[in-house]
Amino acid sequence: MRLFRVFSQTSLYIGMISFLYAHEFEASKAFEKLHLHDKLEFHTHFGWESKYVLEGRDSLDGGSLWSSGVETGYEHLFGGVWYGRSSKNDFRELKFNAGVGQENEAYAYHFAFTHISFPVDDDSDDEWEAGFTYHGLPFGGESGLTLVYSEDADGVFIEWGNAIAHRLTEEFELEYTGVLGWNEGFVSDGHDGLNHFSLGVSTEREITSFSALSLHAVQTWPINRDLNKADDLLLRETFHFGISLEAKF
Repeated sequence: MRLFRVFSQTSLYIGMISFLYAHEFEASKAFEKLHLHDKLEFHTHFGWESKYVLEGRDSLDGGSLWSSGVETGYEHLFGGVWYGRSSKNDFRELKFNAGVGQENEAYAYHFAFTHISFPVDDDSDDEWEAGFTYHGLPFGGESGLTLVYSEDADGVFIEWGNAIAHRLTEEFELEYTGVLGWNEGFVSDGHDGLNHFSLGVSTEREITSFSALSLHAVQTWPINRDLNKADDLLLRETFHFGISLEAKF
C-alpha cells in the first residue's frame, strides 16, 4: 500500500518537471550503471567529493569524502563494490551491489540489491532498488524514475531524474541534470513527501583510450524542510562538487 500511495502521489508532480530531460542522474552516486553488453566490462574509479550528499542531505555536516569502487557488467547482470571514508567523525562506509537489467535504444530498466556496512558504528542496512530510464526524448535527453527501499528504515525514497548532454567540441561535452526527490519513511526522522530538488553539470575528459578524468558540480535545494525533525537539520541548500579518475576495460 505504501508503494502504491507514493507512486500515485509522485505522478502528480511529474508535469512540474517535464521541462527537463534526464539520465543516471547524480554524478556522485556510488555505482555507475554500466551499459550491458554481451562481453564482460569493468569500470573503476577513485574520487573525492567536497560533501557527501544523500537524499538531499549533507550527510557528514560539511565533511568531504574519498571514495573508490569497481563495477562489472555482463549481458543482463551487473554488480560492484564501493568504499567511502572521511576524517569527519572517522566515517567509513562499504557497499556491495548486484542486479539485473535490460537495455535497448529506447529505454533501460534494472533491479538491484545493495548491502551497506558502517564499520565504525558496527551497523548495516540492506536496500532494494528498481529503476526505469527512457532515452528517446528530443535532443538526446533522458528521463528516469528510481525507487529505493530500505529494510532498516522500512521506507522508500524516490528520485525523478532528468539529463541532457550538450557537445561543445568533438572532445568536450557537458551534461546537465535535474533531480526531484521524495521521501516516504526512508529518511526515518525526516519529513515525508517532496524532499529536495537539485541541478547539476558534469563533464569527462579522456586521458587514454580506457581512462578519463570526470568532474561534476551540484546545487541542491530543500523542499518542505521541517526543523522539528532531526534528519531535516542536514536538509539544507547545499553546493558540492567532485572529481574522479575513471577507467573502463
